[in-house]
Amino acid sequence: MNEYFHLYLEIACLLIALIYSPHLKKNKGFIYFLPFLIVTVGVELIAKFGMTNTNVSRSTRFMLFNVFTACEFVFYSAIFLLHLGNKTLKKIIRILIPVYLLLVTLNIMFVQGTNSFHTYTFLLGSFFMVVYSCFFLYESILPDSINIKLSLQPFFWICIGLLIFYLGSVIINALFEYLTSASMREQGAKIYTTITNSLNVILYGSFSIAFILCRNNRKTSSSPS
Repeated sequence: MNEYFHLYLEIACLLIALIYSPHLKKNKGFIYFLPFLIVTVGVELIAKFGMTNTNVSRSTRFMLFNVFTACEFVFYSAIFLLHLGNKTLKKIIRILIPVYLLLVTLNIMFVQGTNSFHTYTFLLGSFFMVVYSCFFLYESILPDSINIKLSLQPFFWICIGLLIFYLGSVIINALFEYLTSASMREQGAKIYTTITNSLNVILYGSFSIAFILCRNNRKTSSSPS
């Protein structure tokens, strides 16, 4: 599969967000996906084309993605804060955001170092995303929250995309060392690339569906509890 495949998906998703931007403004928090996707595409472009020079250190490349993915988890957490109804969970998320950033910093500085990807804290962030997604889906099926079909709610698709993407990421990154071992190097790299590309299709495909559904201006947040 083309090495730029996920970049094409991100650009396509960004274009759809731009097309439906007037409608994104009418749905809680969705307009923030525009700058987020611009940054996402920008980071990928810098990594692909701006860091091809051999003078760019390995640690610089990893630091770019370490910082971006940490900020990515913060962004998604903030979006969940806008759409979750449970006040206790929202308080927990507000506490977890700075705690998570601290853990990422400590992991990069003292555990995994600047010369590698922060897999430990990435897996932790992925776990948080799965929990938040499951909780939103639980709130969405409560009697007081059922006013329209879930499939017509834009944030439902955001949630589904994040749930599948990060659940898959937990599994594939847990197997990363095995897939890149000497005995599995060639075949493992193909498996890893195929799965990650498939997960990206689901993630950005779900985002795109959500942006298109925003034209209906449906309420997407759960009832407070």
